[in-house]
Amino acid sequence: MNPQRLRMRAHSGFGLIEILVVCVLIIVLSSSLAVLYFGHGSGDKANETVHTPIGKANTTVCQSNLTQLRQAITMEQTGDPDSKFPASLHDLKGLPSEFIVCPDGHEPYAYDPATGTVHCVHPGHENL
Repeated sequence: MNPQRLRMRAHSGFGLIEILVVCVLIIVLSSSLAVLYFGHGSGDKANETVHTPIGKANTTVCQSNLTQLRQAITMEQTGDPDSKFPASLHDLKGLPSEFIVCPDGHEPYAYDPATGTVHCVHPGHENL
């Protein structure tokens, strides 16, 4: 065989140090992305969940649930001969039971049957 070919064969491929450097870079990048995705780990659940994509999604689901609950309350009141609001959120027909609790904190929504208002009691969701 040709000596140049033997040298090329000996130097082809990746060495152990190169592979370790690539592994370290992948670990550093994935850990920094995990911090962005799962939050900063501050331990403050009320503020932490709002800043993560999952927390933002739960806030959006909570807002959607409240909108649908308010529409269902209005429809129930319109269909009632005395125009009364339903006595509780469990009296609303056609809504799954997941709609009456906050997806973020799993607290039941606060409902006032005298006024027909419903709101979330989870910290950070007071203005939804």
